Amino acid sequence: MLKYVLRTAAALFGAALIINGILLIIFANSTIGSYLTVFWGFIFLLPAVFFKKTVKLLMFPFFKLITVFAVFGFACSVITAAFLYLYGTDDNVTYNEDYLIVLGCGLRGETPTEPLRARLDTALGYLEQNRDCKVIVSGGRGSGESITEAEAMRRYLTERGVEASRIITEGKSTSTTENFRFSNKQTENELASSQAAFVTNDFHIYRAYSLARLQGFNFTHIHADTSWYNLAPSYLREILAIGQMIVFKY
Repeated sequence: MLKYVLRTAAALFGAALIINGILLIIFANSTIGSYLTVFWGFIFLLPAVFFKKTVKLLMFPFFKLITVFAVFGFACSVITAAFLYLYGTDDNVTYNEDYLIVLGCGLRGETPTEPLRARLDTALGYLEQNRDCKVIVSGGRGSGESITEAEAMRRYLTERGVEASRIITEGKSTSTTENFRFSNKQTENELASSQAAFVTNDFHIYRAYSLARLQGFNFTHIHADTSWYNLAPSYLREILAIGQMIVFKY
């Protein structure tokens, strides 16, 4: 009975991941996180559906080794994701900052993706409480984007009542490291000596803060929530990006 319940749970979980990943690939910006979600879905689904064949394969040392690596990788991913969430939801803004940097996160044509809208909505809430703060919208133009992310963010904020005089547009960056570096140039290097904060999604806070520190910035931060259907792809992609940051320092 327990085996049946576990197999059913694994199959349903795997199927949910596969559907989640495929829908995001089709209807949202296609990222490596979406493909990883599909990959992990098959890792759960196939052994559950072909249970007897899986048991036979586990008689061979090679497949036992693969299973050990898969279980270890999944456990490490869960632990890392939990850390990223706890760190990322621990906001430390003072609402006395001089600048708020909104980090870009992809468009569909000219329309901000859901994660980017969440960042912008969080920024709107912050700017309402800190009326003296200027906001830097930072992001260049990527694949499938008709305009720069910065321009799309500027439009989003002004359409919702933020004065144009409060917005600084940085439209050349293509990475988080460049977001901070180019934003600093747009303020004539004032970010290093001023109080500044950044807003991004919970999964991205730790890496963004770490990359800012590598450049000598000591920013505070505030998070935007991640929608349930973006959780798996966003956190899986972020885990890979953190590995890249540790190895290459960017």
